[in-house]
Amino acid sequence: MKNNRANKGILSFLLTAIFIGWEAMAFGQRVSVNLDRASMETFLTTLQQQTDVALLFNEQLVANKIVSVKAKDVDIKDLLKSELPKYGLSYRVSNNQITIIPAAQSEANIVSKIGDVTKQVQVLLSVKGRVFDNSQPPSALSSVTVAEQGTTNAVVTDESGSFSIKVPKGATLTFSSVGLQTKQLVISKNEPSLTVTLTDEVSELNEIVVVGYGVQKKASVTGSVASIQSKDLVKVKTASVTNMLAGRLPGLRAVQRSGAPGDDGASIDIRGYGGMLVIVDGVERGFSELDANDIESISILKDAAAAVYGFKGSNGVLLVTTKKGSETKTKLEYNGYYGVQDVTRYPRMMNAYEYAALYNEAIYNTNPWTGVPAYTNEQLAAYKNGSVGTDWWDEMVQPAAPQSSHNLSVYGGNDKVNFYNSVGYLSQQGILRSNDWNFDRYNIRSNITVNVTKDFSVDLKLSGRYEKRDKPFDSDNLFRQAQVAVPIFSIYANENPNYWQAVGDMANPIHTSYSENAGYENRYRREFNSSLTFNWKLPWVVGLNAKAMVAYDYENSEWKTWQKALNEYTFDASSDTYNEVVLRNLSTLESKQQNYYKPTQQYSLNYNHLFGDKHDVSGMLLWELYNDQTTWVTGYRQFALGLIDNLDYGDAINQTSGGNTTSTAHAGLVGRFNYAYDSRYLLEFSFREDGSYKFQSDRRWGFFPGISLGWRASEESFFKRILPDVDNFKIRGSYAKVGDEGSFDAYQYLEGYTYSGSYVLGDGGLSTGLSSSGLANPWLTWYVSKIMNLGFEGSYKHGLLTAEFDWFRRDRSGLPATRQATLPTIFGESMPQENLNSDLNTGFEISIGHKNKIGQLAYNVTANFSTTRIKNKYVERAVPTNMYDNYRNNTNDRNTGIQWGREVIGQFTSYEDILNSPIQDNNGNKSLLPGDLKFKDVNNDGIIDNNDQAPIGRGTTPTMYYGLNLGVDYKGFDFNLFFQGGAGHDVYISGDVLDPFIQQGLGNGFAFMTDRWHREDPTDPSSPWIPGLMPAARITGQADNRSQNSYTLHDAAYLRLKSLELGYTFPTTWFKQIGLEKVRVYFNGNNLLTFTGKEGLMKYIDPENNDTSLRYYPQLKTYNLGINVIF
Repeated sequence: MKNNRANKGILSFLLTAIFIGWEAMAFGQRVSVNLDRASMETFLTTLQQQTDVALLFNEQLVANKIVSVKAKDVDIKDLLKSELPKYGLSYRVSNNQITIIPAAQSEANIVSKIGDVTKQVQVLLSVKGRVFDNSQPPSALSSVTVAEQGTTNAVVTDESGSFSIKVPKGATLTFSSVGLQTKQLVISKNEPSLTVTLTDEVSELNEIVVVGYGVQKKASVTGSVASIQSKDLVKVKTASVTNMLAGRLPGLRAVQRSGAPGDDGASIDIRGYGGMLVIVDGVERGFSELDANDIESISILKDAAAAVYGFKGSNGVLLVTTKKGSETKTKLEYNGYYGVQDVTRYPRMMNAYEYAALYNEAIYNTNPWTGVPAYTNEQLAAYKNGSVGTDWWDEMVQPAAPQSSHNLSVYGGNDKVNFYNSVGYLSQQGILRSNDWNFDRYNIRSNITVNVTKDFSVDLKLSGRYEKRDKPFDSDNLFRQAQVAVPIFSIYANENPNYWQAVGDMANPIHTSYSENAGYENRYRREFNSSLTFNWKLPWVVGLNAKAMVAYDYENSEWKTWQKALNEYTFDASSDTYNEVVLRNLSTLESKQQNYYKPTQQYSLNYNHLFGDKHDVSGMLLWELYNDQTTWVTGYRQFALGLIDNLDYGDAINQTSGGNTTSTAHAGLVGRFNYAYDSRYLLEFSFREDGSYKFQSDRRWGFFPGISLGWRASEESFFKRILPDVDNFKIRGSYAKVGDEGSFDAYQYLEGYTYSGSYVLGDGGLSTGLSSSGLANPWLTWYVSKIMNLGFEGSYKHGLLTAEFDWFRRDRSGLPATRQATLPTIFGESMPQENLNSDLNTGFEISIGHKNKIGQLAYNVTANFSTTRIKNKYVERAVPTNMYDNYRNNTNDRNTGIQWGREVIGQFTSYEDILNSPIQDNNGNKSLLPGDLKFKDVNNDGIIDNNDQAPIGRGTTPTMYYGLNLGVDYKGFDFNLFFQGGAGHDVYISGDVLDPFIQQGLGNGFAFMTDRWHREDPTDPSSPWIPGLMPAARITGQADNRSQNSYTLHDAAYLRLKSLELGYTFPTTWFKQIGLEKVRVYFNGNNLLTFTGKEGLMKYIDPENNDTSLRYYPQLKTYNLGINVIF
């Protein structure tokens, strides 16, 4: 009995000691609370989040209890004791747990009621620490995401690498950041000072690359593929995505010909092959007007890798992948910038004084002894001091045209649903002071993935876009009008704003720059894209997946062109009258609507399995079919009274209408097999059986195979011994045979008739007739491209140095042509297209890179260069009439892009030089003056004519492209510098812009004409000649000087500072309290500097221009301020 009492006493003492210990653990912790009319459950949860003990309570016990409490840094024991009794509650400490109980409950009741506890506040562990990189010495890493796996609980490290997060016991913390290997840690206890080290990604080998109908690891890709990620793409701030790609990807050629709002996109191709196939999220679509903020990556397939797309991919494929959600907490992100645009280069026109002085000089040059000046000295003085005259360019063009872009996205998800939703708006205002040339674009996107089960998921992608382009009716002529407008005139006749001044041979450019005066050309585009994809991991075979995708696209385009009647005036001071000059006596309206529909279906089986750790086998079999339909209608009317811009109010006379519907249909069976042995020996075989509606049934289908091989030599043991620091070296090669339906007209295998002409039949007036469609060609079929590629890629010390090289060749045969030129003229029937012509395309690409980190300074440098040449192998043509005709016009076995003209060997220096030179003006050289161009007599016959033409230059599209990118990151600052350029092309200037006065003397001229050959005293015929850049001036110019010749052909090689961006990401702690995860501000500039040759006229002209008359909307440079905020 005593022993029992003793044992009970000892047990009681031990229990008391344990309870005291537990209570000491629970009650030495301090909390802060600020709640107003919150539930009791919220109050208890708030306490739990600040302590390491568990709070247990019965939900019914605390229900309907409203708490208002404010306390700062108090002991939890004191807070519970003061607050719980107010609501008839108390507590009990047991096993490091606090149980909430009724205030009057006995200890016996406590034990009996423990089973009724239905709610427990989860025990949360506090984890604090810092994240570093693996450099020596280590540097703190900011903006690292620290997330509880499988939840939305996440924080981001601040500028010191510090973080603090609470997670349940046993939770897995994931540490991730772009460019670093992800690390995971299991948390089993409180961690007051955890140190985490993240290492750089071993290489880019594990990067996922988008390829045809799927993805592959970069290490296993055997084709020539290049890609760019979103973060690099958006560093160039332009309206069109095409301009963001210039110089970024080796093999991609991009040339921006215009800066017009909404029409400033670059013309792009791959390796000079021609129009490429563009795939957006698995469906053929346009991409130039996508919101760049919605793009995840862009890849280009340049060789046999594109063969799986069949004839559509014969010119290469550009793949766009848009963003999707991921398993992370929901985030709200804003990206926006505001900027101004200005002209890169555009030649200046002469001012009033320069014009008048040169005009007088031109008169003296034409009539040295009898010439009478058009402008007096008094007038010249007024023009020179600026009291009279107009700078038409300055009056028409504003120096800073605004542009802005805004994108708001919401994304996130969990293990069941991932989502990415965004809306975007872009505004691009033109350079006209009238503000009537503008572009507005609205984008919306929703990408949702639902994991119905662990083996079955559904992807829904919806997007829409609305575009609005407005410009004055005469916009295509505005820059020509500004060239022609004589600078001695005022904007208004007699300075009266009610009368627009007639200024020369064309309309007053200020007058026509306003839509309310000249009319307008408005274009609207509405686009809707959708796709629904089902993915199923089949349970019967490991690694086998089934996929089905259906897509539907719709586009609606609308054009409305309203041309208003136009009158201008001259003022007669002697009679004080305004004389009307009628430029257009009627208003006209043309309206067009077009609808485009395209359904697409894809059904595929995909297999991927690793056998025995060394044999990696994958394959795909896909059936695809798609067709599209385009329907358009148009109407036109004239208006004697142009008051209302609606077709119903037009005149019945001369009205026209039209419309048509066209349809296409295609289908294809695609197969691909991949094998890799021990990640060293790589094989890919693909095929496509393509069918086209264009050809006869027995020639409609074509089988087009492709094969590629790769050897990762760096995985061989001998290679690792010899070059241990080279972590990747891969040699690869590919060959494919790809068909193409090209520009063949459909149904040429059928004989028939087409509507043609109008005929009088009886008394019914005019009727549309029929005519033969020409001879049929039942043998017409696909033309074939044979594509070959050899290359290698390597990496040294995990990307410290990287290099990649590709050589390529494409042979095409069976290109469309007709035999009309080789048939007798008496044949009498039009010929169909045949598979006749052929060409050859060859070139190479190289890219190198370097990246490193020194302390907290990280930097990277990448450069790429590509070149391509195209050669005609055979071109169907008429038999040459003589040897010169064969030399001049036979393009067989010649490179494309050859410019022919007269070779300039200098400028005449004197009249004696002119008299002793071959005749070139058909008038004994009597019309020539010192300073005129002197041509080479190629055939030595003493006469300069068309028989003296020879190859003098190249085409207007660069044959060489290059890009150089430099990026630096340091303590929140980031700096990026990107240069892009082209070479191997020429800019050719021709026509009356090479005359001193445009339009045969009726207009103004370019200011570079003032640097000309001229007499020291223009009024003295015996005065010595002073050399200059341009020939001597005449009112109507001199025909030979504006002919196609080597003097007017300029080497257009250029280098642009395409993009410069300086940004700063604020420390996360600055804005954490208001819920901001990231705030970055930046300055960005595009096309800031352009470097070209300084000889001739090139210094005045943008090198991407190909308008020989210089009438183009100029390319623009932009200055932007932007911000990126993540909530």
